[in-house]
Amino acid sequence: MKKYAVFALGLVFVSALSAQLPSGAQAPDFTATDLNGQTWNLYDLLASDKIVVLEVSATWCPPCWAYHNSGAMQDLYAAHGPQGDNRLQVLFVEGDPNTNVDCLHGLPGCNGYSPGSYVQGVTYPIFDNSAIADSFQITYFPSVLIICPNKKVYEVNPVGPEALWEAAQQCPVAAGSNNAGIFQYDPGTSLHEICGTANLAPSFNLVNLGDIHLLSATIELQWENSTVQILEWYGNLPQYGEAPITLDNWPVSGSGTLKAQITSVNNGGDDDYSNNVKINHFSLAPEFNSQQVILKIRTDNYALETYWELRDDAGNVLDHGGNENVGPNGGNVIFDLTPGVGTYPNNALIKDTLTLPAAGCYSLHFVDAYGDGMCCNFGNGYYKLYNIDNPVIPIMTGDEFGAYDNRGFGSQSVTAVQETTDKSGLEMYPNPASDQLFLQWDMPESVPVQGSVYNVMGQSIFTFYPEKTGSEHHSAILSLQNWPPGMYWLHLQIGKENVVRKFTVQR
Repeated sequence: MKKYAVFALGLVFVSALSAQLPSGAQAPDFTATDLNGQTWNLYDLLASDKIVVLEVSATWCPPCWAYHNSGAMQDLYAAHGPQGDNRLQVLFVEGDPNTNVDCLHGLPGCNGYSPGSYVQGVTYPIFDNSAIADSFQITYFPSVLIICPNKKVYEVNPVGPEALWEAAQQCPVAAGSNNAGIFQYDPGTSLHEICGTANLAPSFNLVNLGDIHLLSATIELQWENSTVQILEWYGNLPQYGEAPITLDNWPVSGSGTLKAQITSVNNGGDDDYSNNVKINHFSLAPEFNSQQVILKIRTDNYALETYWELRDDAGNVLDHGGNENVGPNGGNVIFDLTPGVGTYPNNALIKDTLTLPAAGCYSLHFVDAYGDGMCCNFGNGYYKLYNIDNPVIPIMTGDEFGAYDNRGFGSQSVTAVQETTDKSGLEMYPNPASDQLFLQWDMPESVPVQGSVYNVMGQSIFTFYPEKTGSEHHSAILSLQNWPPGMYWLHLQIGKENVVRKFTVQR
């Protein structure tokens, strides 16, 4: 449940002489006793290959109380703590030196402010220890940190348990003697639809997860299961040591699968192959036959979470919409959600006409701040992108996408499109029509054909399958006697070719 909706909250900043520890820095060790009298040491937890999720809050902080009541940490602990699969440990720290233990319990003896008990219903350790907050240079509440067994700390947004677990799984965890893994992998693009040819240079950190030194590794890059690059790495990495790897540019065009994998470790096999492979599937980007496209957006119950950008192939923002407080990097930010410039109404239909400056490659980037997309638990939202000459059949759609959805597409010249769509030689007459619409086209007899008709609302009202004639010449007749007057769109799929024509019914 999206409990933040009753709050208009942001992060609460505290005075500090130094900045928050940057992501990837080494976590400082600490030993502290929780409210139940049990003593914990951070490095001991990490040495047991536990991932530590550390929340630093203050009892008086409204966003902290809201996040506590979301139950995200308790749910994470139940699933992956000692009573779950035992992959991690959750720790909660009250980081304000001016509060006392009574504030954590929500008791009258609190020397500050507390809206209630932070202890009730919680089974993970809780500490009243501002020294821990100081050691991590905490500058705002709440701060959520993931500390990996290699002692590196990464800040994440205060998100739900699923997103927290997804982030925690990015931690390298040692296992076995001969073990190397691929981490922080970047295929070279955030798009999975390729317009033209994309020169990708995958990069990642090669991490030693074995208890012996990593001296060599063989890394392969494959396209469609064919090896296109082999990199022989040599070095000397202790356990949790890492080396940056960047592969050579590889031209990717059309549909296919790109795979980066470690095929040998120290001239032998790997004790754990689960972290050796990264796979990305690419498809051919859809193309538009106009320099204008129509973007239709149906918002869900939480439209303030939505933001989008149209970019060219150089990454320049050509157009944008939605809540600017979310912005392009606003995924999974739960408690910094206030309606800003551009915020859409809830459960509304928005239509924008976007102009593309020239033929070329473009991308559409959608952000959902909560990280649950636009559909389907909190309203049936979506976005659809149309050719302006056919505002009925979308060429691109999105709805269930998590925090981000990045889609590529191309705009080609009208002349080029006419050369491809006129292969069938489709003739449609009379237009306008009253009782009947005649269709004629030429294509090989073996090619499958399906026809559909859409009204101006984008609703499919009629589907037909023309009979084969035994020759290259084909025809069909549509009876229009019971059709209301107005404009319609004919979509004829002839093999792999899609032909769209507009016609009008008159009485």
